[in-house]
Amino acid sequence: MRRCMIFLSVLLLCCSAASAQRKAGRHKIVLEDPVGDVQENDGKPGKDVVKVSITSDGGSLTVVAELREEISYYLKDQMAGPVIELHFNTDNNDKTGGIPFWGTEKKGFEYQMNLMACIKYKNGGLATMGSLGDDIAGYCSSYSMYKYKQDKKMPESINSALESTQKDINGKEVEITIPYSEIGIKPGTRMRIAIRESDGPFTDDSYFPEVFFIVK
Repeated sequence: MRRCMIFLSVLLLCCSAASAQRKAGRHKIVLEDPVGDVQENDGKPGKDVVKVSITSDGGSLTVVAELREEISYYLKDQMAGPVIELHFNTDNNDKTGGIPFWGTEKKGFEYQMNLMACIKYKNGGLATMGSLGDDIAGYCSSYSMYKYKQDKKMPESINSALESTQKDINGKEVEITIPYSEIGIKPGTRMRIAIRESDGPFTDDSYFPEVFFIVK
């Protein structure tokens, strides 16, 4: 009896650990992240994400990354760049698709999307990475999209942040909406999503719990 109780305790512990590493959502999911788990970027503060939400409406996905500080805190030194990376396993099959560059034991993804925090300039310029100068007019979000080849780590770019939809950022939230067609899904699609904090460590610790998501 004692051995049986020990076995059940270990089994429950393993199940709890496994469930902590994967979250499920139908139409919407919200994930929280610890404060301070990022690295500096060229001596500048890393963009510290504390919450991510994904919402589907039947035709598009809205992705929102909430930062610890106002966007100006992170971009005041002219360091535009990615906030989070989303890797989409759109056919829910781990045997088809590519492999994220950072982390281990993650595979089977068809698309990667980088949610970008960009800097707008008074002369009309837009920096999606780094800077174009000191004459800042404001900040906006955008995204870059990539498509994986089978078993490859480096996906191919299919559109840049300069070509994508942009939305002004005024506070702590970096938000973008992408149509289902960008990642080849339709209403009712079941997919797996791996989300990485872009300024996190170059290990599995930079990932949120993996998401199993059913879109509206």
